[in-house]
Amino acid sequence: MLPRRRPGNRSGLTIPPVLPALAALALLSQVVWASLALTGDLRHGALPGALAHLGALAVLYLLALTLLVRAGAGDRRVLVVVWVAALLFRATLLPVEPSLSTDAWRYAWEGRVSLAGHDPYALAPDAPALAPLRDAEVWPKVNHPEVPAIYGPVLQALFALLALLPGGLLPFKLAFVAADLGVGLLLARALRRRGRPPALALAWLWHPLPVLEVAGQAHLEVVPLALLLLAVDLEATGRVRRAALALGAAIAAKYLPILVAPALLARHPRRAAALGALLLVPGAACALPYLDGLLRPTDTGLGAYAATWRFNDGGFLALSAALEALGLSQAFCCGVLPTLVEVPPGVDPAGHATWLLVAPKLVAGALIAALAARLALRAPAARDLSGAAFAAGAGFLLLSPVVHPWYALWIVPLLPLRRDAGPWLLLTLCLPLAYAVLVTYDGTPATWVEEPWVRLAVYLPAGAWAATLSVVPPPAPVYQV
Repeated sequence: MLPRRRPGNRSGLTIPPVLPALAALALLSQVVWASLALTGDLRHGALPGALAHLGALAVLYLLALTLLVRAGAGDRRVLVVVWVAALLFRATLLPVEPSLSTDAWRYAWEGRVSLAGHDPYALAPDAPALAPLRDAEVWPKVNHPEVPAIYGPVLQALFALLALLPGGLLPFKLAFVAADLGVGLLLARALRRRGRPPALALAWLWHPLPVLEVAGQAHLEVVPLALLLLAVDLEATGRVRRAALALGAAIAAKYLPILVAPALLARHPRRAAALGALLLVPGAACALPYLDGLLRPTDTGLGAYAATWRFNDGGFLALSAALEALGLSQAFCCGVLPTLVEVPPGVDPAGHATWLLVAPKLVAGALIAALAARLALRAPAARDLSGAAFAAGAGFLLLSPVVHPWYALWIVPLLPLRRDAGPWLLLTLCLPLAYAVLVTYDGTPATWVEEPWVRLAVYLPAGAWAATLSVVPPPAPVYQV
């Protein structure tokens, strides 16, 4: 005897309760993304409205994430809704020209410089030798034209490849979105290894930051991030040599993943020498065309970035203030700094603002080196390299003197794998408030004004939550999919 079918359901299939609610949240999110895309230029007077859109998207994202965590996400149709919505969100922002940052035009410029046979590490964009490459589309939007290239040789090779393609910034956006979706796939694999539904990759795929910063603003952070997570995945599945190559490529793209290298070597001590050699291969291969600029001891873009730039710092601000209050910054500048850094003639290191800034940066560097050593010591007992990867990204956010909103991409896909992710998740959703500086900024240094309330709004909620958890730990994970 055949089973009776439920009235109104001719197929006999039941719809999981989570599916209609998730589809509704996806539709609402898509409407907000479309409204944001129609805004066009998000700076100046449009910025408060843009931040309101991002706030609404953050609420919808948290509702969707909570729904999946509590109601279940094992049904295949839930996975389909998650991925279809993620693709729609990104497709909506692909045609939009970046307005919150001009970094994408810098990528296009450096790709053009490489294709012309010049070294972007040796020649700043405003170098006379590069004058024939200037045009009316890309050149006027190149930021910091007096500073040579900063990005690693793997990214320079990618820029050159993408600059060959027609379409302006679209090839860059498509390549970065491909890496972005690759991060989602790698997160789904990590969740499956832990016995969790892959649909919970929504934690990355629907997060407002990847959609805004990759599909919208064409930021490259997701490329080294994808390589880093690929290394984590390969190492976790026993393909250690390939993991070393992937990690080496990530390091040669953005340098931060070098903090994970000691953990990889510590997990495989008998193969450490061979793995160490493999770590060098991708960077060495891509660096060959740029040896002249990379081997320069001074006047490098990375040196200028490390020595003088500062924006939206949280933990670094506290470190700098603590050193100043203790008098260590002045003493460091007077006694130690001249032995480490060349001080310009006639400059008093104790009274010069630039050198006062270098002191806490060197201390922060020492703390980051100590973090890498600690990661190496703890690595053999860890399940995989995901903990080391998260610690590297989190340490960078806490100690970097420059914290742009897209820097948080380093930790977003690793949050679902952690028990202490709640405050970090809140920080990633608050970081776009740092764009408030663009309300008044018109390209001149005098109009770049950071308001104190912005730092409080970005860091205080997450800091207060973390402090609460340290005093009263929750009986269960506050956020872990």
